[in-house]
Amino acid sequence: MLLGGRPAPTVVVQPVVDAPTETPAENIGRVEAMEAVDVRARVSGFIEEIAFRPGAAVKEGDVLFVIEPAGYQAAVATAKAQVGRAEAARRQATDNRDRNAELVRRSAVARAAYDESQTALDIAIADLAAAQAGLTKAELDLSYTRIAAPIAGRIGQPLFTRGNFVGPDVGAIARLVQVDPVRVVFSVTEGDITTFRQREVAEMKSKVDAMKLNLRLPNGSVYSPQGTLEFLAPEVDSRTGTATVGVVFPNSDGLLMPGQFVKLVVGSVQQSKGPSVPQTAVLQDRDGRFVYVMGENNIVHQRRIDTGAKVGDLWAVRQGVKSGEKVVVQGTQRLSDGIAVQPVEQASGQQP
Repeated sequence: MLLGGRPAPTVVVQPVVDAPTETPAENIGRVEAMEAVDVRARVSGFIEEIAFRPGAAVKEGDVLFVIEPAGYQAAVATAKAQVGRAEAARRQATDNRDRNAELVRRSAVARAAYDESQTALDIAIADLAAAQAGLTKAELDLSYTRIAAPIAGRIGQPLFTRGNFVGPDVGAIARLVQVDPVRVVFSVTEGDITTFRQREVAEMKSKVDAMKLNLRLPNGSVYSPQGTLEFLAPEVDSRTGTATVGVVFPNSDGLLMPGQFVKLVVGSVQQSKGPSVPQTAVLQDRDGRFVYVMGENNIVHQRRIDTGAKVGDLWAVRQGVKSGEKVVVQGTQRLSDGIAVQPVEQASGQQP
């Protein structure tokens, strides 16, 4: 075909294909407990009872260990007796002070006698306060003989068995970790940090645009609950050029264990497909990106497109072309909207 006396330009065309619209990024991450506690004894004594099964789930406040309480019960009884004695002494000192005050008013005793009785009352009041503090301390120590779980989670193996003597100086006697939810920590390169920051802001603005964060377990299966971005470290490690990212995952079934290594997938693990064109077909001017689409009678038409991600040698297209349409991938520099061409078709995936 001639165009104004000249042959129509020869161009290479390829069909628009359905292809994955994004390539999810995978990072190796490590599962961490949101909270972990070394259970310790706060008072000394022999372990009388271990009230849990190793590996069991416990609730906050559940009793884990019982330290022999008899000595602490006796200390509470002694402290209560001391409080009673101090209260009696205070009452007696109050009566003496009041009696001397009346006698001073009648001029029956010297003022010094009243002053002495007031001083004795002040001492009795202080002694009572000390006795009450001693009782509070004794009751607190007694309560510490029942060692309770400070958080909900799973308890490990006891590090001391019944009959062993434990105390504040022996260190941990068991370890308790929270397992639902858990945190997955991984590192991202400087090139990915901007993307995470942009998505982090988007999440704060709209839950609809929340980042898709999935896990692949060590056996290759996909962990079904999606994660939520918890934090992105405020600085880059200058030695590695990476920043730490934390993602929180529900773990009600206990599949994720602290210390486990997993693959964190940023993006959908079930890749969606959509129209895609070779990158060589995409042109750009001040109004945006466009392609040349083959029409009837070998006439090409300029078509504006809305592009998505680059996946391999293809560019995902959100809007502008449909699968099966043919676009020019070579020879575009000689084209303009509405001209006739001589198309040479090339199979998808071949290099132009």
